[in-house]
Amino acid sequence: VEVDPKALDGLPEDFVKAHKPGEAGKVKITTDYPDFYPFQRYAKDAEARKALYQKFINRGFPGNKATLKQILELRQEKAKLLGFPTWAAYNSEDKMAKSAERIEAFVTELAKTVRPVADADLKTLLARKRQDDPKAKVIETWDRFYYASKVREEQYAFDARTVRPYFSFPKVKDGLFKLYGELFGLRFERLKDAPTWHASVEAWAMYVDGEKAGTFYLDMHPRDGKYKHAAVFPMQVGLKSGREPKATLVCNFPDPSKDPKALMEHQQVVTFLHEFGHLIHHLLANQSSYYNLGGINVEWDFAEVPSQLLEEWAWDAGVLQRFAKHVDTGEPIPAEVVAKMRSAKEFGKGVHTMRQIFYAAYSFFAHNRDPEGLDLDAFSDEMYAKFSPYPQVPDSHIYSSFGHLVGYSSMYYTYQWSLVIAKD
Repeated sequence: VEVDPKALDGLPEDFVKAHKPGEAGKVKITTDYPDFYPFQRYAKDAEARKALYQKFINRGFPGNKATLKQILELRQEKAKLLGFPTWAAYNSEDKMAKSAERIEAFVTELAKTVRPVADADLKTLLARKRQDDPKAKVIETWDRFYYASKVREEQYAFDARTVRPYFSFPKVKDGLFKLYGELFGLRFERLKDAPTWHASVEAWAMYVDGEKAGTFYLDMHPRDGKYKHAAVFPMQVGLKSGREPKATLVCNFPDPSKDPKALMEHQQVVTFLHEFGHLIHHLLANQSSYYNLGGINVEWDFAEVPSQLLEEWAWDAGVLQRFAKHVDTGEPIPAEVVAKMRSAKEFGKGVHTMRQIFYAAYSFFAHNRDPEGLDLDAFSDEMYAKFSPYPQVPDSHIYSSFGHLVGYSSMYYTYQWSLVIAKD
């Protein structure tokens, strides 16, 4: 979207500096994560946040509608050939859940448990929104990050913008390498002469007890035409026979070549810890004799556990102080600031979890019915009505950019299932 410069009111100074008006006097804001999430979190202009969200929720439309229908039909065909009534039933058989019925019960039971907590969060958010707009009747999806930040700032004395100077990408990256090296007895070495698919991509070797045990690639910064989410892509599973594991970590974090400070949101640090956890999970699971038992190929409703567990370091003051040092002064992040950050994150867990349950329900129920004659728009209406904490945006097509419908298919529930294990 193109907005007036005044629409950047509320955003951090470095974001404003990086988004200069063009010849027409407008500022270009993209749906890429480094633009989208800060804008949704900090921009005071609700209409601008709405305009960007409407673009965001319609990414891939209309082309992906036909693509998704074909995927659903082919999956159903496969399930039927193998004697299962639906893809969700087939896909559950070798997971911890074991059956589609158990997954449905998990999702619906969890929704009943979480809904009252989410409603309480929404009541608090709406009360805060009415300070700005007395006529407000609902928290829209484009309000969620902005007003959650306002509540945390005003009721928990924590402003997420104040910690960004402690999270410069180069220092965070170095800190993560040292942390994971210590946790797992690893050493990482840059392969400077290795060929890569882009100049910004780095190749690395991983060593265990002095022996090279894997190769990985870091593709960490946004560019035109690149995958927009954050994920690990296994390239080769390691085996007992001696074949080394390989994988790529793809993220979209601030680029030091464009801004030397490259300040991250704390949530991006959490994401980095999470995704690097997937990377290490894949690279260290090289003692299997069979490809389908390697790393994150093992039971998918466990696959998120190591990453979710490793996220917890992002909330540990002692660990953060190793690398979260102010970009200008070099001072480590104060323990009392981390304590405030931990306290503030407790607000909004209900509405956040309800949003995740909505995704879990969407992915499961889309695969637990015959796709013949499935109207994706009517299906979206049904899922929003039953599970979403926020109203559906008119003329929106969430299925066109919900990438987990491809990779995870019916199994988005695994994020909540595995979180039970990780938190325990």
